[in-house]
Amino acid sequence: MAKIELQGVEQMLSAIRQKLGEGAKSLENSTLRAGGEIFAAGQREKVAVSNIDHLHIRDDIKVSGVRADDGDKYVAVGPGKKTGWRAHFLEFGTSKMPAQPFIYPSFHEQKSKVAQFIAAELRKALE
Repeated sequence: MAKIELQGVEQMLSAIRQKLGEGAKSLENSTLRAGGEIFAAGQREKVAVSNIDHLHIRDDIKVSGVRADDGDKYVAVGPGKKTGWRAHFLEFGTSKMPAQPFIYPSFHEQKSKVAQFIAAELRKALE
């Protein structure tokens, strides 16, 4: 899983927690989910869509709830259970089909936008 590291975020979160108390957790979670939605929109825009009448990967890209791992909060972004099994065929290709990646390219295109969004939202909370 790819990560975005923001410099100085711990100091900013500490100041927000002092200012907002319990409301800081809600702010952190909503900001993470909104940042995840930016990644999801990028994936939806890049994913190839067939003309077959079924649930397309584009229509099943989701943002998870906020999770924590060793104290670091994150959201997972990508195809849901119904289409996830097909996504790797597009991302990496098969012996019969060339790769048409959408997850990796959209991540790299959107990561600076997401970092700026998160930083701006956290700064707003400090004002």
